[in-house]
Amino acid sequence: MATRTLLAADLNPIETNALLCGGIGPRPIALASTVSQDGLPNLAPFSFFNAFGSNPPMVAFAPNRRGRDGSVKHTYLNAVATGEFVIAAVTHAMVQQMNVASAEYPDGVDEFVKSGFTPLPAQIVKPALVQESPFQMECRLHQAVELGSGPGSGLMLIGEVLAFHAQEDCFREGILHPEKLDLVGRNGGAFYTRASGDALFQVGKPVGRPIGYDALPEVLRQSRILTGNDLGRLANSMEMPDLDAIKPQATDRSDPDELERAIHDALQREDMAEAWRLVGLRSRL
Repeated sequence: MATRTLLAADLNPIETNALLCGGIGPRPIALASTVSQDGLPNLAPFSFFNAFGSNPPMVAFAPNRRGRDGSVKHTYLNAVATGEFVIAAVTHAMVQQMNVASAEYPDGVDEFVKSGFTPLPAQIVKPALVQESPFQMECRLHQAVELGSGPGSGLMLIGEVLAFHAQEDCFREGILHPEKLDLVGRNGGAFYTRASGDALFQVGKPVGRPIGYDALPEVLRQSRILTGNDLGRLANSMEMPDLDAIKPQATDRSDPDELERAIHDALQREDMAEAWRLVGLRSRL
């Protein structure tokens, strides 16, 4: 079978990153919570992440320089400035909201608000825990390692775990069971791997700055029917249509629960136009 050989010296950082992400996977995802020196929260996912020792427990992840211009991300700046971070594991039920948090919002924007995740006080460090995650680690920065200075170069944060937080129902026979955790891993392109059930699915990365969870009508955010993934799909839209201009059709129902079930069904079919049309009807009830 033919093999394609590519010399790293002949590739640009974008091409190299695509090969690394495609060939090294699935990679665990660190949903990293940090705060700035001024106390501003930040939340962002990174898949260059793993554990590197248990005595003391050490983990590392890499919020690398941006490939297009070599600029440094808020996560790295915050962790270096304060010496603390929290890493939350990402489950299948969280993946759409996590995807919103991966967008590059400007300094000062709270990704907890944009993604709809719930911050909880940590026991030891200042960065917040993520209520929706079943497994989390409070960490103290042990070492920051710069692996280059150009676009796409590595910036690795090594942290000592000070406290673990694991949901009780995720244990089975004394271990954290993968079926209970239902974690996701990152592959190349828009592909992810689910650690239980169906293994492969796609989530399109945000292009630009999605409207965010906080832009959705309050009635949807309080829904007992729509899931976090449902709301995450809507929050990942680049713009919200004029909901007041949407007119009902003769076949539309007026029951709030039925409309929300119809929104869910439209999202499952990836029919975003119909989902937003139904959102407009639901928001006026």
